[in-house]
Amino acid sequence: MSTSPTGIEVYTVTKTRAAMTRGMKNVRLTGQFKGSSHGYQPSRYDDPSAALWSTYLTKAEQCDKNLAENWKGDMDAILIFAGLFSAVVTTFIIESYQDLKPDSNASTINLLTQISQQLSVMSNLTNAVGTLSLPPPMTPISFTPTKSATACNTLWFLSLAFSLACALTATLVEGWARYYVYATHSRPAPQDRARISSYLYRGVKKYKMTAVVQIIPFLLHISLFLFFAGLVLFILPVNAMIGYLMLGILMLCCLLYTLITALPIFHLDCPYWTPISSICWHVLKRLHLLRHRDINGNDTDIQCSMVEARAILSTEITAKRDIRDADAMCWTISGLREDCEFESFVQVIPGVVSGFDYSAKLLMHNLLHHHDIAIKLGYRIPRLLMTCTTGFLTPLVCEKRALTCLKAIWSLTMLSMPTDKAAFLDFRKQLRFDKDTLHLLNVIKKEIPTIRDYVSSALTVVSRSFMDNHIDRSRALEQKVLSMIETGHCQTPQRSVTVLSEGKPRKFSQEVLDRLKRTTETLGNYISEGRSMTIPLPYVMMEAITNCHFRLVSIVLSGSHQQDLNEEVLQSLGNFQILLSQAGFCLLLDYVAELLPSVGSLPHEAFNTLRRTFFRIDTTPVNHRSQELLVTYVEEVLGFSGSAELPQNIIDILLALTRVLDDPICIAKAKKVLDHYVILNSNEAAVNALAELNESSPLHARDSPPLDLLRSHIYSDTKIGGDPTRSRFGPLPGANARVSALQA
Repeated sequence: MSTSPTGIEVYTVTKTRAAMTRGMKNVRLTGQFKGSSHGYQPSRYDDPSAALWSTYLTKAEQCDKNLAENWKGDMDAILIFAGLFSAVVTTFIIESYQDLKPDSNASTINLLTQISQQLSVMSNLTNAVGTLSLPPPMTPISFTPTKSATACNTLWFLSLAFSLACALTATLVEGWARYYVYATHSRPAPQDRARISSYLYRGVKKYKMTAVVQIIPFLLHISLFLFFAGLVLFILPVNAMIGYLMLGILMLCCLLYTLITALPIFHLDCPYWTPISSICWHVLKRLHLLRHRDINGNDTDIQCSMVEARAILSTEITAKRDIRDADAMCWTISGLREDCEFESFVQVIPGVVSGFDYSAKLLMHNLLHHHDIAIKLGYRIPRLLMTCTTGFLTPLVCEKRALTCLKAIWSLTMLSMPTDKAAFLDFRKQLRFDKDTLHLLNVIKKEIPTIRDYVSSALTVVSRSFMDNHIDRSRALEQKVLSMIETGHCQTPQRSVTVLSEGKPRKFSQEVLDRLKRTTETLGNYISEGRSMTIPLPYVMMEAITNCHFRLVSIVLSGSHQQDLNEEVLQSLGNFQILLSQAGFCLLLDYVAELLPSVGSLPHEAFNTLRRTFFRIDTTPVNHRSQELLVTYVEEVLGFSGSAELPQNIIDILLALTRVLDDPICIAKAKKVLDHYVILNSNEAAVNALAELNESSPLHARDSPPLDLLRSHIYSDTKIGGDPTRSRFGPLPGANARVSALQA
């Protein structure tokens, strides 16, 4: 059964299109319904609100389409099942309703029996007077159907009635859904369609059409249970064993139906439900028996529908939601086998990391350290970046993929998450990208020079993460030794160290100390020579030093050592931390050197990258070479040497770094630069840096008179565009004579 627009509606639409084609005058409805021979016509004046209502229509029509399609799909399935089921029930009724009326064959047999008796008497018996005595006529047997037959037929006829009612209602719902979609698209003007859609949707909510649709399957369920109950009553008089078997099956079905009705009420993630579940939910809600415990441990009444409660519970910020997110994302990544598919996933990582959703950041952190290499981002992203070095990709595709990977590596390395202090000792768990990534980044930097600035930022933050890891582990080991010295409690060392040191702890500790001193000296020479800190070599040496410290601390904690070993281990840990601080400062200066030639096209996230290296710089003294480089860079970025122009926030970081200066010559040079900069620019960072330099400079330098106004103007007029007497690497030939002449 289907419905279609009425003849009046078809006539109206036809006349509307004809009127629009001929350009006839509009007939408008004002305040009341008016008939028109021309049908509906939109206004000839454009409504300014049409664009506004178009936005509403985009969402409303999609919602209406989904609603109608769901209804139609459900009703189609119900109609098919109801039709087949009704045919089956009718077949059983044809057989069973015979038990409700007298059997015509039994009446015929009764009459034939009576005739037979009469004939028998007539032929064999006569009375004494020679008359024939016939037997009295048989009394008609009254018919009363059995109780089981009555009950069985009652249940089956009810089942058939419910099934046919379900089919009729499903047919009506299909017609209502088609008319609903047709009515919301019957006008060409967006504002008219939007208002019609809103009007009809309010009617759908007002008259509970959704509830009616949900009742239809319930009618079918009732019909099924009535049929099963009638089937039991039909079979019991015939065969008790089969009847009891069918009774058991019926009870089991009822039990399962009750269970799947109640499960979604108490477990909202349960996929099973029945139409009664919503009714039970509503009743329990009215009785205030449904309560929910929020993340703060407070119990509150649930006042929403089951669908809304399920949506709230699934999106509520909890630890269980984080686990579900991780499982879903692991399944997603494991299915991204093609490089192009995984590249699309990697492309969204920087946006996720830079967002405000902590759960999303925690998800990225878990994926970064996942135990499965098919999912672990710290493994898969460098492997994707490695495809850019194979030579099989076009230059454009290669550059795009490399940029995507570099941005993701930079973002994931910058990701800051709280970590358990005990986890610092586990190097592998805290390592986001290994030393092979550093080598790969250097290869990319050479092969794709167009993205050099992005590689520099990625190299810097990855290198800084290695240093931070060694600093954290060194401090954790130092804390263990200090705690042991204070408390006097020894701990059982690791098994591997126990085997190595068993029986010969002094000899073993001395061997480790000698190896530690040699490696530390090699690393110190490497750093003092100003060699690159963005290659794997220095971090291999750092890892060797940390392993030696682990062995020595294990010996110290075991208690099988001389007391002077404690001091040696603490001193070595302190020296290693000083080396790491110096290495971090050298890494910062290397990145600043990358910034200076790149003015006009700064590296990727230059400020955040520089701040990342700056935050872990402490007050540990740095060598003279690094101080000279710092002063040279400060002079250049302030505009007194060269033509570098960096953003003010980067300049402020460099000015704050001047607190590490302790060489008198470097301090005097930096003060001179800052004196002139402060006169020309009222910068708070420069003023603070100058004040710290004045406090740290020798006494005779603090009391030196400031430059006079004329000299300041001369310096600013001659130096602001660039000092012709200097370069980035020192004074030019004849520079001293030119400066003396200028000051005279």
